Amino acid sequence: MAFLILLYVVWALCPFRAFSRHLEPTEPFPPPQSLGSDRRLRTVFDELSRKINLETKSSDRSWITNITSYSVAVSSASETLWTSSYTASILGNYTDSLPTPVSDETYFRIASISKVFTVLAVLLQQDAGKWSLKDPITKHVPELKAAINSSRIDWESITLETLASQLSGLTREYIQGDLTDPLEDRENGFKDPVDVGLPPVDVADIPDCGTWRSGGTPCTRKEVIHGFIKQPPVFSPNYQATYCNMAFVLLGFALESLTGLSYEDLVKKTIFDPLGMERATLKKPLDSEGVIPNLTNNDWDADLGTYGPTGGIYTTASDLALFARSVLTHKLLDEPTTNAWLKPHSSSPSWEFAYGMPWEIFRTSDILSDSDRIQTIVTKAGDLTGYASQLLLIPEYDVALVLLVAGDRNARNWIREEILKAVVPNLEEMSRRETGDRLTGTYTSSNDRINSSLSVEVQGSSGLVVTSWISNSTDFLTKYIDWSTPKERSGESSKVQLIPTGTRREKHGEVWRARYVPRDVPSKGIISMNLVNDVDLFNYASRSVEEFVFRTDSLGYADAVELPAFRVTLTKRQEHADSHGSLGAWVNRAMKPLGFKNLL
Repeated sequence: MAFLILLYVVWALCPFRAFSRHLEPTEPFPPPQSLGSDRRLRTVFDELSRKINLETKSSDRSWITNITSYSVAVSSASETLWTSSYTASILGNYTDSLPTPVSDETYFRIASISKVFTVLAVLLQQDAGKWSLKDPITKHVPELKAAINSSRIDWESITLETLASQLSGLTREYIQGDLTDPLEDRENGFKDPVDVGLPPVDVADIPDCGTWRSGGTPCTRKEVIHGFIKQPPVFSPNYQATYCNMAFVLLGFALESLTGLSYEDLVKKTIFDPLGMERATLKKPLDSEGVIPNLTNNDWDADLGTYGPTGGIYTTASDLALFARSVLTHKLLDEPTTNAWLKPHSSSPSWEFAYGMPWEIFRTSDILSDSDRIQTIVTKAGDLTGYASQLLLIPEYDVALVLLVAGDRNARNWIREEILKAVVPNLEEMSRRETGDRLTGTYTSSNDRINSSLSVEVQGSSGLVVTSWISNSTDFLTKYIDWSTPKERSGESSKVQLIPTGTRREKHGEVWRARYVPRDVPSKGIISMNLVNDVDLFNYASRSVEEFVFRTDSLGYADAVELPAFRVTLTKRQEHADSHGSLGAWVNRAMKPLGFKNLL
């Protein structure tokens, strides 16, 4: 008996139960609105400020606080919602001016977040018809074409797209990180590579141009290409993703060849100036305008030279939040191009992580305590000596997070996790509440001769669920589930969920699609064919049975729903507001034109 109890406990706790899988479709709600005026969210931010402040004073703190400064920001698609900054008590060496307190206007080095701007510059040139992502890099860096016969790299198969998505197969660095650099040796705990078993090398094998980390002169374009073409590939192009800084150096060369502008002038002309990013630059600002950590080595004044496109930008939390809003609102690229830009391009050894262009895209089901739903976070991190940064986009909620740290990089990781744990569940709750207030209810035909109706309600993280669907006196909900359920799973529990499509029919027609969702799916093999996002299965006389168009007023509240395949529009039944949720919706709806938002 004790053995059986133990076996049950092991089963219950095991996260990898092979014979059952609970399905939670992704992104079941539209992004929440009016985040800036939501009192619950303001309370969350106040508590976050208090918690982070306590951590800086704790005896058991998670990072070295006396040498670490930070500036963080959370932004919606329309405004910065919250900022928090901290100035280390011990700062580094300021040579041209005195230190000033850190704020969201303080310059940090954002390191590899610079790659995002490089890829955006590439996409803008494609958008202008100047080139294609499918172009081989040799078309725009002629020095590589001339080296085809003398290089071991298949340059003709490496496109702008493979470079941007970490699929080029090229070696990660040229010079940077080389153990012939004395600074690299010291940071790895030895004085001479020979001391750890590496053989002496001929001085001719050591690059002529120095690294920025040792104060040497950065390599020129000619020097980089001359040395880099001698390197062997790590992988064949498109074989496997691997992080490569040199890919973005080459993209910078291609942009300069195409436009005739320096990389610095190009990103200023096409990105910084159009967006109003007045505090974004590749030139070192005055020391007083930035923050310099008190570390033996830091890269505040390092001249990255040709490495600018891969990690050379200085900017502030305020400007980076502004940039994030431009991505969420498709300011420089149209919506379809932006959507494609934020998608994965290659997998990784972990199912939770994929590479984009140049995004690092994470999928997690660990944030929402009441749901197994997978959420996607589109990120780009950056690291230089003394600086750690990260930009996170959560398109599901139209929210972005900016983290800039000077000092102990553990601060970035701790603050990021605390913000996600605190903010995301509240954004989820706002999404559920707003969708429920706007759309839930019973919709009926105004024609008494047609017995047709639809009832929808929000069911936790599952989103907007159809609870009743009558068409011409027929229980169509049951019929639809029967059609959609595979024969081998007949009789199993399931539901019909409505999902937002991000499209509209005219100005006030909010289009949603129905989909069949099994509640629990047995895993009967290695490969599951449960395509939860597989929608639009049935058509009737050329119209989708699964299309629902909610007719909304100017504030987004539905008063009717059109079912095109059924050639009918159902009117929302006006019922007495007898619950806090519906009463709150009524009050918010009534007061919104007066400038009051989310009072209840």
